[in-house]
Amino acid sequence: MIKKSHIVNFFIIILSLIFLEFSSSIIIYSIEKKVGLLFSPFSYTKISQIEYKTRWDKKTDKIVPGKYLQKNKNRIIEYKINSKGFRGKEFTENKNSLNRIISLGGSTTMGLGSEYDMTYPAQLESMLKNEKIDVEVLNFGLSSKSLSFIRKLLFSEAINYDPDLIIIYSNRNPALYDSQGTKINIEKDNQNIFIKKVNLFLVDNIMTFRLIFKTYRKIISMSISSDKIISPHNLNVEHNIYYFTDQYKDTLEEIILFCKQKNIKVALVKQAVLFDEKIQKKIELETSENLIETLKNLRNEPLYDFNYAESFWITTNAILNKDLDLLSHHENTIIIDPVHELIKNKDNFSDYIHLTDKGNTVLAESIFLKIKDVLRK
Repeated sequence: MIKKSHIVNFFIIILSLIFLEFSSSIIIYSIEKKVGLLFSPFSYTKISQIEYKTRWDKKTDKIVPGKYLQKNKNRIIEYKINSKGFRGKEFTENKNSLNRIISLGGSTTMGLGSEYDMTYPAQLESMLKNEKIDVEVLNFGLSSKSLSFIRKLLFSEAINYDPDLIIIYSNRNPALYDSQGTKINIEKDNQNIFIKKVNLFLVDNIMTFRLIFKTYRKIISMSISSDKIISPHNLNVEHNIYYFTDQYKDTLEEIILFCKQKNIKVALVKQAVLFDEKIQKKIELETSENLIETLKNLRNEPLYDFNYAESFWITTNAILNKDLDLLSHHENTIIIDPVHELIKNKDNFSDYIHLTDKGNTVLAESIFLKIKDVLRK
């Protein structure tokens, strides 16, 4: 027989857990503006990114489905966010083609600034279909998102869509966002998808778990030695050199090994930035070790006539692109280098990083030439 005291004790435990989760949710929200299950009914908000506005769902960490407008120079572009929170046509978990490709990346992949049929994933799909390849290319690009987000998106959601090949075009955002704060020692050998999904669910939804998990990683991070450099955009922010020597490459390798188990091919695409073609080609000839030393001293010795911010982007871009070459030995991995084709014509860029319609075509063609023969016909 259940005693009254047992019921009281049960409710005390439940209320204590709710209070703990409420307190953790307040702490996490104040630091990250991140919400879990407890605050999810209040998760919609409007934010500005570059020259467009979206309704961002903090719970799913994706854009709220609907139609949006973006001002791009002298034209207004309407873009659609589908029911899954991504740009483009609707799709289901069931394949509608022999080959399914998922494009992962930031704003260049998402293709803001271009009509949908001129984004690189859409152009790539058209090129492949013109070769009589039965294929669909899903655009999973989300603006301002980095490699850590791509990793989470792949393990928690993208894998459910049974891709045959994934494309990762992500260099600038990881350099800006992922190299800040906690240094992470990637567990490349742990490839259990169930464990990964449970961990990601708890981190995203249970803020008490998130707080404990982040605290644990902070403690572990202290055992990883790393030089630091000041952010080019915020004097109060530091970037870990460890990210450029180890963490970026290790994160990609974790993804590659996971995909190998699932018979998924991985196309890693070097990202282009545009400052000065001749100087950038000279810098690309430097070894990774020399570039790391250059990065450490950039604050006092910027490159050539560039300022610190420009020097930071040129150097980190070259380092992370070189990291991709170190992963070429994996049998399920394809390294694609569109950089020289892109930077030789400034008309390919709308600024130093984002591409025009023409630039998207160059990028799509570079990927097309490398993957067309590995797809099923």
